[in-house]
Amino acid sequence: MKKIVLITLILFNAHLSFSQVNNESSFPTAIKKAKSSKKVVCVYLGIPEKPNFKYKSAFYNKDVAKYYNKNFVNYSYSAGDTSSLSFILKYKVTNMPTCIFIDHTGALIFKGSVGNNTSEHYLDMGKQALSRKAGGLILANYETKFKNEKHSEKLLKEYINLRIESGQFNNADLIDEYIDYKTIGELKDPEEALFILKAGPYAFGKAYNLVYTYGTKVDSMFLQLPLPERITINNSIINNTLNEAIRTKNPDMAQQVMSYTRNTWGKNYEEGAKQSQLKILTYYKAIKDTANFYNQAPYLFDSYMKVSADSIKVPENIERSRIEKMLKDQATEQIKEKRTTQKTSGTTTMIVSSIVTIGPSQYSSIPSLLNNAAWDYFTLGTRNKNHLSKAILWVKRAIDLKPMPQYYDTLAQIFYRMEFYDEALINQKKAIEMAIQHNITDNELKSLKLTEQKIKDRTL
Repeated sequence: MKKIVLITLILFNAHLSFSQVNNESSFPTAIKKAKSSKKVVCVYLGIPEKPNFKYKSAFYNKDVAKYYNKNFVNYSYSAGDTSSLSFILKYKVTNMPTCIFIDHTGALIFKGSVGNNTSEHYLDMGKQALSRKAGGLILANYETKFKNEKHSEKLLKEYINLRIESGQFNNADLIDEYIDYKTIGELKDPEEALFILKAGPYAFGKAYNLVYTYGTKVDSMFLQLPLPERITINNSIINNTLNEAIRTKNPDMAQQVMSYTRNTWGKNYEEGAKQSQLKILTYYKAIKDTANFYNQAPYLFDSYMKVSADSIKVPENIERSRIEKMLKDQATEQIKEKRTTQKTSGTTTMIVSSIVTIGPSQYSSIPSLLNNAAWDYFTLGTRNKNHLSKAILWVKRAIDLKPMPQYYDTLAQIFYRMEFYDEALINQKKAIEMAIQHNITDNELKSLKLTEQKIKDRTL
């Protein structure tokens, strides 16, 4: 018995010497302690540190731990911890490991991405967080300033930067206001032009056009950015413009979204056309323009019906490598073209480079795309048998490519609307059987069973 206790103590002490950061027992405890101590909370999200892990986070180094224990109230979420999901969503965490610095009210002070796994980097993040708190450079403070104080170039720039850092990229109106403070000469500063693009201006709107009219080296600077940054900028511009087009029901602005989206795909004209068509369909759906939606949707979604089942099984890492190589080649070619154009005509061409989205294989998302298209037909309320028959073809193809319980649920509900009640019930039962095999949540399963009962009772 003594030997067992001794071994336990040795292992426990070994763990303490390995991981020196003093984490609170729970997030609410950390918040409570921060309030009483008036310290900043540091929430670390990453892989738990263990001796047999190949990845060794510098966050657990002795000098870092000493600094953080002295200056912060610490709490850590491990990768895969489901309790972290609400925190990740609230603070728009996109990368791990990362450190989120907040005050006791939950207000964001600083979000530091750990791209450089060194003690110096972690110490620098901590110092930035403390410096921001001391100087009041906190988003919550600037939201109050923006509402109550007279606007200025400095206030707008700091406010926009804090919003971008926090993961809020809907800054198109703010950047249009900001650019009114700038002179033409100032727009020639590439860093200034890049800041304007990062704010997500409306595509071909005031701020965007001024940057590309008077800015210099904008394209080459943009192409040198890391791929994730280029994607973020392009998606911000697209999403902000599309949302504004929907809000104002502006068809011209929706067309600008299409044009910009198409350009982001460079010489991949086929995919550019498809992605731009998806944007205009999103617009039609949002403003309830069902006539245009039902008229144009088949041209896009029918084009995905020919994709083979083998195509969607391309491993993600292979597809990612292929797309990244394509982007690199495209960027190199565009820079060469730009230089040639400048030499021959003395003018600057506009390059909107970088694919809009990257992640899983573009083919692997096709089943979901087809199912969603069918579901859109259903939710927009059509009872046109031709439209519903088209939707059935799409969702059946989605099932052929990648059977999912949600797809069978879509199929069942469309069959029900067409008054094919037996087929509806058969497919809803398949949805439930598959859902149980996939171990989906109790709420999702309950929803599927409720739909099944409504089909039986003819009350769907």
